Amino acid sequence: MMRATLRAAAPTVRALASRPPRGDARRAPQRFRGGIVARSRRVPGASPARRRFAALTRASDASDAPASVETPLPPPPSPASASPGLGVRSSGAVLVPHPDKAEKGGEDACFVLRELGAFGVMDGVGGWADEGVDPAAYSNTFAEKAAAAVIAGERDPRAVIARAHERVEVVGSATACVAVLSAERERSSSAEPGAVPSDGTPVGTVHIGNLGDAGAMIARDGASVFSTPAQQHEFNCPFQLGWREFYPESDRASDAEVFAVDVRPGDALIMGSDGLWDNVPPREVAEVCAACVGRGETAQETAEAIASRAFEHSVDEAYDSPFTMEARRNGYDVEWWEKAQGKELVGGKMDDIAVVVAFLDDAEKCPAPAPEEGEEGGGGEEEEEEEEEEEEASGGEEDAAEDAESSSRVTREP
Repeated sequence: MMRATLRAAAPTVRALASRPPRGDARRAPQRFRGGIVARSRRVPGASPARRRFAALTRASDASDAPASVETPLPPPPSPASASPGLGVRSSGAVLVPHPDKAEKGGEDACFVLRELGAFGVMDGVGGWADEGVDPAAYSNTFAEKAAAAVIAGERDPRAVIARAHERVEVVGSATACVAVLSAERERSSSAEPGAVPSDGTPVGTVHIGNLGDAGAMIARDGASVFSTPAQQHEFNCPFQLGWREFYPESDRASDAEVFAVDVRPGDALIMGSDGLWDNVPPREVAEVCAACVGRGETAQETAEAIASRAFEHSVDEAYDSPFTMEARRNGYDVEWWEKAQGKELVGGKMDDIAVVVAFLDDAEKCPAPAPEEGEEGGGGEEEEEEEEEEEEASGGEEDAAEDAESSSRVTREP
């Protein structure tokens, strides 16, 4: 079958890639702007606009004073790597902005707290730009408040999302996905097959809270053993959180779906904005991850490789992306005369791309927490640079587990 690119599609379909805030804009798709296929062919690896993150050296305290105010934080909770189970051996993150948003850095945001085993991805809803609002302002602030909640001791991902939502008083809205590692040592006494290894290998649980169409997956041995489903009110209108005073249509943090996924050494937690999942299915993400691990690459290098794959697909006009597959399932396609010629709607979806990767391992093999300022054994500039890359916070369809040797117990929490 011949396949038409999005350039040949009807104007209403060409506007699919720009997502509206929920509410009046949701009922007026003619106000959407943008397109799935971009004209830019810039590779993210060579782009100065690609961002890592500034180190999260201080966040607002439990009362959420402005970040510019030097307020003391309460003692952090025990890091995931401090328990005898699993820890985070390596982590990394990258943001690749849509080429049209390169100057401002895009509208995705994320936070990475390796020592606390906590990670998050937020995607500012781009439709706010039509109202003269910068979508990045909300997602950036949400990531900051979510990271602050974890540092203050919160470990429940839904509660982290709720706490951030309560404290972000910025016009806009965003999707949110938060994952927190609970490290525990267990030995297999369960009757459930695949629940834990039978050889006493340490295992832990990743608790994932997801609202909207950002998401997370667990990769194991080149396969996707779990991925979060997207939450949408309708096609391309995801669940989203906003400041209720200005955006009463906002969804609630209690709408977030929460999952508990058993993990083991060698697993990889991969999180991303819809710019990743709309262009790369979880199966392919797991394959890219396995190839990077096989080459001995770090989590940061793996995040960059996954983001590069997503970018390559996003500018490929002949690629049948997960986004266009879903569009066709929802009744969007080329004009009738093109369908008569055997054409169909295809093409990558240009968007901001956020990717977070964490490699899990036996806690004894994971880096020890960095010493507090003034303690002996500092470690010098090299360790400080590594810490800055590992503990970061900034703006930035496979539904459940495959039944195979790499199966993993998944619990959907109430």
